[in-house]
Amino acid sequence: MISFLLSIDHHFMSFTRLTITIFTCLAVLSVLSSCNSKLLTRGKYKVKKYQKNKPFVYFNQINVVNNKLSKDSLSVLKSGLETQLDDSMRVIVRQRWLLFKRIENPPVFDTAYANQSARNMQIYLKTMGYYNGKVTIDTTYIDSVHKEDPDRLQIRAATIFRVNTGPVFRIDSIALIPNDSNRIQILPIKELTEQNGSQTFLRKGMPFSEELISREMNRLIELYRNNGYYNMNRDAIYADVDTTFLALLDPSLALDPIRQFEVFQEAQERRKNPLINVYIRTKPKLKDSIFRQFYNRNIVVYPEYKGGDNIDSVQYIDSVRNNITVRFQEGKFKPAFIRRNLRLRTDSLFSSLKLNQTADELNKLNVWQVIRIQPKLVPEDSNAIDYDVFMIPYKRFTFSANVESVFNQVQSGLTTAGNLVGFGVTVGLQDRNIAKQGIQMNNTLRGGIELGLPPINSGLQATELSFSNSISSPRIPSWLFTRKSRRWLNRKTFLTSSISFIDRNINQNGLFALTTASSTFGWQFQTPGNAIWRISPVNVEYVKLYDLSQSFKDQLANNVFLRNSFNQGFVLGLGAASINYTKRFQNKKRQNHLSALRLNFEESGALAGRLKNAINLFDEELFEYVKGDAEFKYQIISPATKQERWVFRAAAGGGFLYDNDTSSMPFFKQYAGGGPNSMRAWPLRSIGPGASIADVRTGRNQFFSRSGDMILEANVEYRYNILSIWPNTLILRGALFTDIGNVWNFRNQSNIGNDTVVFQLKNLYRDLSVSVGTGFRLDFVGLFLIRVDVGYRLKNPAYPFAATNAGWRIPQLNDIENLFSRSTEARTWRYENINISLGIGYPFQW
Repeated sequence: MISFLLSIDHHFMSFTRLTITIFTCLAVLSVLSSCNSKLLTRGKYKVKKYQKNKPFVYFNQINVVNNKLSKDSLSVLKSGLETQLDDSMRVIVRQRWLLFKRIENPPVFDTAYANQSARNMQIYLKTMGYYNGKVTIDTTYIDSVHKEDPDRLQIRAATIFRVNTGPVFRIDSIALIPNDSNRIQILPIKELTEQNGSQTFLRKGMPFSEELISREMNRLIELYRNNGYYNMNRDAIYADVDTTFLALLDPSLALDPIRQFEVFQEAQERRKNPLINVYIRTKPKLKDSIFRQFYNRNIVVYPEYKGGDNIDSVQYIDSVRNNITVRFQEGKFKPAFIRRNLRLRTDSLFSSLKLNQTADELNKLNVWQVIRIQPKLVPEDSNAIDYDVFMIPYKRFTFSANVESVFNQVQSGLTTAGNLVGFGVTVGLQDRNIAKQGIQMNNTLRGGIELGLPPINSGLQATELSFSNSISSPRIPSWLFTRKSRRWLNRKTFLTSSISFIDRNINQNGLFALTTASSTFGWQFQTPGNAIWRISPVNVEYVKLYDLSQSFKDQLANNVFLRNSFNQGFVLGLGAASINYTKRFQNKKRQNHLSALRLNFEESGALAGRLKNAINLFDEELFEYVKGDAEFKYQIISPATKQERWVFRAAAGGGFLYDNDTSSMPFFKQYAGGGPNSMRAWPLRSIGPGASIADVRTGRNQFFSRSGDMILEANVEYRYNILSIWPNTLILRGALFTDIGNVWNFRNQSNIGNDTVVFQLKNLYRDLSVSVGTGFRLDFVGLFLIRVDVGYRLKNPAYPFAATNAGWRIPQLNDIENLFSRSTEARTWRYENINISLGIGYPFQW
């Protein structure tokens, strides 16, 4: 990263041009780092295991002639054309050691395979709406390499395909399920189709493609199957497309010269901009059962099913209500609990959506390990469907234990660490089925110690003991929300509690001791629009800081920000204590564009604060504040490779303590920047607030405690694949990123006159931090991802850096030696400019 920035003139401080330069460098890096093997040049790739004295396929180039295509559309088209290459024309390029590429076992070149590939491409063009497209083999080069050595002689063949797409056909008229044959049984689905016509993917003027037609046909089948048509499937409908200009076939045209001229003119225009008519019809001679609506009759549930049971030979106890039968052997579950979580309803039309929702909801309860729903037609009723629901339960109790250790070595090379070793033990007990209603309780007990190794901080350094409990019930009170809430998904009522004791001041040789306790009660649910809500009307948190060491007292005395941040007290929210809203969106026109929005609000003391005069605890330690934050993420997936993607994120939040004008928000409710999921060029809690004075490097075990009442942050990341180590199992991925943002405090009595930490719009440019970097991600596909991100502080707003060039710090050529030197000056330079973050999973998880 640094080497690519060296050419930037460090005397030029124009923000606009510097930003352009940064992104230009990132673009260069992305080109060099990503694996673009579409065009192989002579001598670029080594060739192994080729047949001697025979020409072999070395590379294929596809040249698309169409200047009206956008960059994305051209990329998608070329990617699709590449899939049409005959197997004996495909070149497989393997990558070794990130930089070196080679071809193994190239196929022998044969013009017959090249011609077949051209025919395949021409067929593909028609599926994409290019009915007049032509594909020709423009040139085939056959050249010899290593002619002077017969044992190394290679006869390479390079083929160039010229693809002249011609104009794309666009949709003119659309007819969905026309009843041309006047069949009575078609009328109901025709009416249903017209009622839902606004949901169609087809629009007049859109480019025609078979993929678009296929999506529309799938939509129609899904619509019919969600409205009772159990036997309806893709084989029952077909697409009929017609490019004929019907006006030319009008027999009266010869009698009207003026109309004849107009039609001929229109026909000429259609040659330049061809149109196509689309008709989606039902196939002729279908069985009547295809057009028959089915309703749900009986549902039989086996919640204690044991795999392989013969249900006819097992003695069951039946509970029947509303044609739903729950069959027990041991009575492990209450029938009402089972019925509540069935989205299927008797005496209602069959719905494939409800069937899938029932399976999903039962799975989310985490009570059964296997769920199988079997619909079956009823012989004695030609319009009815019965269901058997087989569910194999988990064991009710689960015990877990985990031992972990952490070791931080002495500082060396690029890393900064301590000389501490930690050990922890965690035990857990889970009950999956309290009161026979799927109510779940999780209990976790954790204990840990931290030891210092000689020669620095030897002996016991810290102890930790914590206990947490969570209870979750799979229902919410419908009387509190709305009657429609019974149709919401993923419904939960929860109560979580925890208490923690941390002592980091053993023998008065550390920092402090901290006790925290919290409890939250609320509800979670998913509305029909796929928005996830989490509402907590009661939230209680208590933090007590005590047993401070003299060194930490000195830090508090000398650092006003630290002193104002480490305030202890009591949080009590009642009514609207916390509301969290999350929703994901997908662009219907651009399926590769995804976005997500998260909103959060919380408060403390709005109601309880009115009782200050009556309750002494509220008067002395209750925090009264409001806090809100928002996060928006946007992702663009490469339509060609499906692997490369751009990820954008913007986040903003603020909290205001309104009952105390001499203090900031409580430190455990403030925002912190830095770390693997924020400003990655800074360690966690080491940035801000605002343009405050930077922490001086003091040694290996440096403590960062910076935070603020508000945060603004924006992130851009480009992700790509580097190497498939083990296909579909282990992949090395890369990323280029930039992070912009900071944290600030709101003005209060404690920071009057200190504008460097207070958010002011006029100082926003001065206070913003900017970082750039690169990262490597080892993806164990389907399991987890380990990532390492290296960030460089391109603009550091902290003083004294902000006093020079507004904080912009352009790397110099002589900075390279600071990367590896062990000198004190080099270590200080690394501390002030670079940070290495280790994380699990992607940043800004989707």
